[in-house]
Amino acid sequence: MTVDFAKITCDQLFKEEILWTARDIILWLSGYYHGEHNNTIVEPGALKRDEEKLNQYCYGHGDTTVMEAVKNMGLGK
Repeated sequence: MTVDFAKITCDQLFKEEILWTARDIILWLSGYYHGEHNNTIVEPGALKRDEEKLNQYCYGHGDTTVMEAVKNMGLGK
């Protein structure tokens, strides 16, 4: 099985319609964005904070993709 993370919506994440938690997705996105910027440093506290922010954002933006939510939130820079 393969999954296109670009197509996962906040609604799917919030309603647990996918196999991963918000924390799993934040970990994957962290690697995706940090690798893109050649940055190998990860802050565990930031991952937890970003997971909470993503959950809050997705609660009110169900049709938004998770990748778009992360961009709208200013994460992944």
